[in-house]
Amino acid sequence: MSARDPDGLSTTPRLLDAHALERVSPLPPPDEVFADWLLSVPHGADLAADARRQVELIDARGVTHPDVACLRMLLVAVAEDAR
Repeated sequence: MSARDPDGLSTTPRLLDAHALERVSPLPPPDEVFADWLLSVPHGADLAADARRQVELIDARGVTHPDVACLRMLLVAVAEDAR
């Protein structure tokens, strides 16, 4: 409840800052995310190209979380290994 929504019935989501969001919903470990990604790549797909695409997505979002940086490093290792 608030002065703007005295009944507490608003369906508008509240925006949380990065620290509050991390406390509410922490990121999964980067090695688990990497393993899930690796298993999701279709058989016969270009693994390095897909890894580069994922790195581009991370870079485009500008996320600086240490776990995201670790995930990025794992993806870069796959992308660079094929060169």
